Amino acid sequence: MPDWSQAGEDLRRVVAESFEFRAQAPEAAANGAWWDAEGTLLPIRRRLTAGAWREAAVLLVFHPGHERASGDGLDRAVRPHVLLTERAAVLANHPGEVAFPGGSRDAADVDVVHTAVREAAEEVSLHAEALRVLGPLPPAPLPISSFIVTPVLAVAENLGVLVPEAGEVERVFSVEVEALSDPRNRYSTVLRRGRQVFRGPAFVIDGTLVWGFTAVLLDRLLDRLGWARDWDPSREIDPRDYQLL
Repeated sequence: MPDWSQAGEDLRRVVAESFEFRAQAPEAAANGAWWDAEGTLLPIRRRLTAGAWREAAVLLVFHPGHERASGDGLDRAVRPHVLLTERAAVLANHPGEVAFPGGSRDAADVDVVHTAVREAAEEVSLHAEALRVLGPLPPAPLPISSFIVTPVLAVAENLGVLVPEAGEVERVFSVEVEALSDPRNRYSTVLRRGRQVFRGPAFVIDGTLVWGFTAVLLDRLLDRLGWARDWDPSREIDPRDYQLL
């Protein structure tokens, strides 16, 4: 797993690669192909026609963790962490689920980068001045709600004091990337609704389940960054064992 200095280089490389992909295959990129190379975990059920999908953006903020004490003193390798939120249990949609800061694009937003940064400020009081935005990644479709979501990569040396938005965010926390890549924390979620079976990647970190769209983005991004490790997808869990759907 890279230390913080190497992580920044990897993140910038992925942004550059995503821009190149969009230049070479703009239609495929617009339809989510960058996130669904294998055609399995992020199914596109219909073409993303103009006006049929709503725009949204999420902010993927990576930041350094604290130095960790070891038996021989201090481990000076500062490891990358990623910022996550837990949605409030009172919300009508996806209550209690783990997500990235983000939301729908407003008419006043200049672009989707503006959307992601604005939503992070509103949801967790993350100030734009603390961020160095590396750029947007290609959009990813969320067919169940007809959203087309643009993940925006950013880094921050110091997140400042984060305050969850009352009624929207239950808590804000960070997860070490090394924990996400640990095969012991990797699972496949299996959710059965009628005759349909939904499968996807998942992470369980200190008893907290990360699944659904957020887990798909993390799974794909770990692969793109070269940070993924082999894990056993036959390890299955039911997300209803962790939270109310």
